[in-house]
Amino acid sequence: MSPSLGILFALGAMFGWALGDFSIQRAVRAVGNVRALFYIAAAGSLVLIPFIWDEILPSFRDLSDLPLLILAGLLLTITALANFQGLKLGKLSVVLPINGIELVVAVGLAVGFGHERYSYGVYGLILVVVLGLALTTILSVKNLKKVVWEKGVFFTFIGAIGLGASNFAIGLCSRAYSPLYTIWFTSVIVTIFVAVIMIKRGTLSHMRHDFQNHFPIITTQTLLDNLAWISYAYAAVYIPIGIATTISEGYLALGTLLGVAINKERLKTHQYFGMAITIVGVLALGWMTGG
Repeated sequence: MSPSLGILFALGAMFGWALGDFSIQRAVRAVGNVRALFYIAAAGSLVLIPFIWDEILPSFRDLSDLPLLILAGLLLTITALANFQGLKLGKLSVVLPINGIELVVAVGLAVGFGHERYSYGVYGLILVVVLGLALTTILSVKNLKKVVWEKGVFFTFIGAIGLGASNFAIGLCSRAYSPLYTIWFTSVIVTIFVAVIMIKRGTLSHMRHDFQNHFPIITTQTLLDNLAWISYAYAAVYIPIGIATTISEGYLALGTLLGVAINKERLKTHQYFGMAITIVGVLALGWMTGG
């Protein structure tokens, strides 16, 4: 397997997630986080069937890796809902730097459970990222007892931690199964759980209205997010999971720039400083673990 091919797939995931999150933010503000996630997962479940059809029955003959595959799907369901809610409530330029936590989690799991080894300098950069995240997400500090946080920060923190674990689980599953089968299976799990939520809320009937009024943004976020996850799954097969994750995390820088440049989001001075520290720390961590 060629490492250069893995790097190309990781770069594909980077661009897919940057543009995807930009589109997802618009989608969740138009149709809500539950339905936005349903459209992404349902599309992945249906479109990929012709490509993985012959893998379905063989995958159930050896059930040793099935629990991990199911866990990956459950993690994606919970964390995507939280992450989408963060995108709905918060600024893109604030939400995306927080997602740097997923890199820390994924690399930590890769080192602790995946037996991947990196330079000791990684740990120093983790502290730099944490500092940058704190500066970016805190709106103001009037005193030590009263900290005002940016909107959507809580949901994004939960989502980022879960996404880091999901990245690791998806990477392992993509090696046990095929990358396409892994994305298909996890998409099916997400679709089922989110559909249940929609049925309980009585919002299935809203789908026609969504497509009539928001078809372009729904299809754009669906295409980009699925392509990003497929690219990441393939990258994790060709190169170590930690390296695949760190390269793809460049989407933080691209997405944040989109938030400031296109959405015209305004931050306070310390938030710009924190954003810069976070992005530099994440990219430096990616360079070190990739080296």
